[in-house]
Amino acid sequence: MKWLLATKSLGAGTDFVEILYRTYLNHSKIIHYRDGNPVFSLMTPAMFSKPAANFLSRALFRTIQNRNLPNLMSFAVNDRCNAFCEHCSFFAGVEEKGRATLTTEQSVQSIAEAQDLGVSVINFVGGEPLMRADLPQLIESVDKDRATTLLYTNGWDLERRAKELRQAGLDSIFVSIDFADSKQHDEFRGLPGLFERAIRGIRRAKKLGFSTGFSTTMTCETWRAGELERIIELAKDVGVHEVFVFDAMPSGRYQKRQDLVDNRDWIQEMIRSTNHYNRNPRYPGVVFLAFMTSHQSVGCSCGTSYFYLSPYGDVMSCDFNHAKFGSVLEEPLWQIWDRLSTQPEFCHAKWGGCKIQDSESRKLPTVSAGNDVGSNKKPCISMGTCQINNGKELG
Repeated sequence: MKWLLATKSLGAGTDFVEILYRTYLNHSKIIHYRDGNPVFSLMTPAMFSKPAANFLSRALFRTIQNRNLPNLMSFAVNDRCNAFCEHCSFFAGVEEKGRATLTTEQSVQSIAEAQDLGVSVINFVGGEPLMRADLPQLIESVDKDRATTLLYTNGWDLERRAKELRQAGLDSIFVSIDFADSKQHDEFRGLPGLFERAIRGIRRAKKLGFSTGFSTTMTCETWRAGELERIIELAKDVGVHEVFVFDAMPSGRYQKRQDLVDNRDWIQEMIRSTNHYNRNPRYPGVVFLAFMTSHQSVGCSCGTSYFYLSPYGDVMSCDFNHAKFGSVLEEPLWQIWDRLSTQPEFCHAKWGGCKIQDSESRKLPTVSAGNDVGSNKKPCISMGTCQINNGKELG
């Protein structure tokens, strides 16, 4: 046995890592070395880092406790933005004008509670998160031994603030780029000059040692027009490490887009069309949310291993599903997570894509594509009914 461990364990470990990432990301390519550790995706802890160890140990505790535990949180730090993006899921979805956003102290407390639950990846989103002055303080509060940190930004103010974010301990940055042409991009996002500032910002971030990427949203029309290929080529020229592709969601400002519901054939075709980029080491990694939420990967894991915290303290299952399950201002996060993750539709990941894109899921009271305020669809705050006993779901 000692001889086998000495001669076989290295190869077995390599095989494990390759299968793990290929299943999750649709590739197993190292895209960056950050602080000496290999990075396969901005959305996962760097391999051999302490947050990676935390992720794996929490997976074990998930089995021991026989319950779902979150490994990923998106925290919307504000409800302000200087752009007016056509597809935004926040405005007309989460935004509630007149409500107070979480204070610095409340935000830091919520981050700590999330880490105590096992979260090993923390996404800072908005609004536009760089419009929050104390963002570095929030990032600095994260226990870096337990979680990796990631920022999603439109890039307007990134060049100016990148250094303070790095000093605060931020690991990775996604800048939103939806068109490779500056004029089209700025028109889509309603902010002249945004493209050039975003590119300058991400170049600055790359020099400071961040793992960097483009976050882009595709519709069937923009993909068939060749926009994704142009963005991937731009990413290669700029030297970013990853391109993360969202297929447009019928949520927020797009909540009335019925053409985005039950329409997935083109998405699978789009994913297959980019496989050659992931086999080419000269290109950044290309990752699709649609692949990750499919039967080929982990499935739609909102409310199962992932949750979203609004700037007002409301807990939702994800950025696109805006049904509410409680407020961190009123009760501990672990109680809200217990309520959310024991709902029948969140007891396990959903295969076949995002719940918000599925017409049957959209009928559920725990699924909402837009702001519930003033509508007949009330926020879901009832206790769940799913219990697990020896692997069996009980009613």
